[in-house]
Amino acid sequence: MRPRACFACYCVLATIGMAAGASDLSSWYAFQPQNTPEPGEIGMQDWLSKPAGRHGRITREADKLYYHGKSIKLWGINLCYATCAPEAALADKRAAFYPKYGINSVRLHKYVDGPGWAGIQSKESCVEYDPAGLDRMDYQVAKFKEAGIYVLLSAHFGALKLGPADKQYVPYLEEFGTFEGKDRVTTPHSAIQYSPHLQDVQIRQMVNLLRHKNPYTGLTYAQDPAVAFIEIVNEQSILFFTSMNPLKASPTLRQQVAARFCAWLRGRYGTHEKLRAAWGDRAFDGFASDGFPPVGEHLDQNNILPLGNPWYWDPAQLNGSQAFRRQRLLDTLVFLYGLQCEFYDRYVQAMREAGYTGEVLGSNWQAGQALSHFYNLHSDWRVGTIDRHNYFGGGSTKAGATFNNATMLRAAGSGTLSVGLQQAADRPFMLSEWIHVFPSEWGVEGPALLGAYGYGLQGWDVSYLFQNRDSGGFSDRIGRDTWDATAPQVLGIFPAVARQVLRGDVKESELRAPLYVHVPSLAQAKLGFTDRTIQQYDVKSFDTDKVSARAVAVARCAVEFTDRYRDTPAFDLSPFQKDGFLTSSTGQLSWKEAPDTKLGGYFLIDTPGTKAVVGFAEGQVCRFGEVTITPESPFAAIYVTAQEPDKTIGTSKKLLITALARARNTGMQFNDAGNSLLDRGKPPILLEPVKATITIAKPGTPRLIPLDHDGLRTPRPLPIQNGVLTIDGARDKTPYYLLEYVATGSHN
Repeated sequence: MRPRACFACYCVLATIGMAAGASDLSSWYAFQPQNTPEPGEIGMQDWLSKPAGRHGRITREADKLYYHGKSIKLWGINLCYATCAPEAALADKRAAFYPKYGINSVRLHKYVDGPGWAGIQSKESCVEYDPAGLDRMDYQVAKFKEAGIYVLLSAHFGALKLGPADKQYVPYLEEFGTFEGKDRVTTPHSAIQYSPHLQDVQIRQMVNLLRHKNPYTGLTYAQDPAVAFIEIVNEQSILFFTSMNPLKASPTLRQQVAARFCAWLRGRYGTHEKLRAAWGDRAFDGFASDGFPPVGEHLDQNNILPLGNPWYWDPAQLNGSQAFRRQRLLDTLVFLYGLQCEFYDRYVQAMREAGYTGEVLGSNWQAGQALSHFYNLHSDWRVGTIDRHNYFGGGSTKAGATFNNATMLRAAGSGTLSVGLQQAADRPFMLSEWIHVFPSEWGVEGPALLGAYGYGLQGWDVSYLFQNRDSGGFSDRIGRDTWDATAPQVLGIFPAVARQVLRGDVKESELRAPLYVHVPSLAQAKLGFTDRTIQQYDVKSFDTDKVSARAVAVARCAVEFTDRYRDTPAFDLSPFQKDGFLTSSTGQLSWKEAPDTKLGGYFLIDTPGTKAVVGFAEGQVCRFGEVTITPESPFAAIYVTAQEPDKTIGTSKKLLITALARARNTGMQFNDAGNSLLDRGKPPILLEPVKATITIAKPGTPRLIPLDHDGLRTPRPLPIQNGVLTIDGARDKTPYYLLEYVATGSHN
């Protein structure tokens, strides 16, 4: 790549006719696909090996996943609640539609979060399944398998929802709430790691499914290689800010956990006198403000609780306001980490005893920062693949409320990408929930950025774009849900990005930017760098003082759990900054940042199979060897990619051109600042037209054929003059084009 070949004045990009709230949609065109499974020119059905697991299981080796002797990446989406068990017609439709867009895996999430709309639990118990609902899910899984689609099983939201029949397993369940007027009692967050009884319920819930024989596949779920992953628990940790809540809620848990903690302390200190000498007098009976009145804590009374949360465990507090009970807090942290590891070990053993030999992952959220965060990450590392969640943008759509309508493009490695600082050096990495949140308008940048930098440069392995449900086709309106994976500005870019990801166009960086973590040293509050976590519900950003989030745009960033303490060296970005770009160590990706504006920045992809410019690049002449792209729209994602799985732009006879920007409903309106939704509008969805000039130096006679919204050919080719072609969404009313090459001298 040669970033210096991009000309024009960058400083005007943030001000060119790009007022986010601009309401003139006269040139925007209606997006009206028929959602046909017919491949047309964009379909990727033949990229998927069918049936899923035909050659056995996906396996893990070090930091990669392998299938049939080759590395594999999974590019998928979520389904949630009872929509994991649809009627047969919708199951068929999804299994036909998803592969067209390169989707080769689905995370079945919260399928047993409750009965009715919440999932396929039986009426009385969370460990038993409603027969009709289970049969529908069996059918959906079987159809996915036939289509070459793997599944991940993620049972519920995270907190168990116990039914009346579950009292036999958890006699004290009504300490968490009553059944008065309800059919379920929900356990507090963080409860399961404390309680072997709750763990037994969660294990029984999954084992009952694993031992169930799917009549449509002839295999139990444990036997079926199409079940690629089992997730132990969603978004839970004993090290969360909720860590004390279960102990406040349940007297039984308080008694049980205090006894276990005191036994652990006796093994560490021996006597109460030695414990008092290590902790200090003020460390006892000091959590009244957190809901734990003084009880005369004493080791011989078995009444000392492991109390704390990420605020207490933050080094700033351990060395400041909480210094007087520093050792108690550190001991608590180590003990709770041990409970979490114990639960994970029990769960994995039960899965193996049930006959499941596939991959298991722990959980997928961070626990504060610094010490608690890395203990939590290490507990996941012990299980296997590292999984995380992150979101970007969006917010409230209430009248008068404002939301975050910034773009990730403005700052390299920002937003969702910054979760890469939680990757582990010797484990595969998964992002099982991520998306731009409604009403953010920049959704197309998400798959583009993560596809290139995450699933390319960083070497991530598994992606599940988040949504709750879909109809087996594109959404018919923007904002039908807060998280919408089938909105056209998101799913519409998949024919380009999924090709790039599954073909492995973007090389993984050989250059490493490590974060060294020695787990035993965490017990002494010793960490060789300072990390920072900023969170607003699902939206999180991460950074450190030694390896910045910007390094994600340059080198492979990963946590290395070491066998001895090592200081983390600072990673120097200066060698990769040139001509205003931050260029990857591979030379295939370049990022032009715009830190002084919320709407600016772009990046370039230059690989043998894919050439692309994404972002606010109007007027930039971007040269990628044989391809030159000059965007003539303020914001766009423009891709030129080889159509086939085994071709490059140089060798392919069919090049797919994809050009997308924003999408709005008819009549949808924002304020002038673009950060407050005034009117949601109504169908049909309108796409912002993208215009660009593209030159491709390639032998043969090219024909430029507009494709319809399903990727099927239209009858009228567009002119190409002197090897230069112009795409224009306002004129052509489509985001898809096929550039077909006929050998010189041949006829068709």
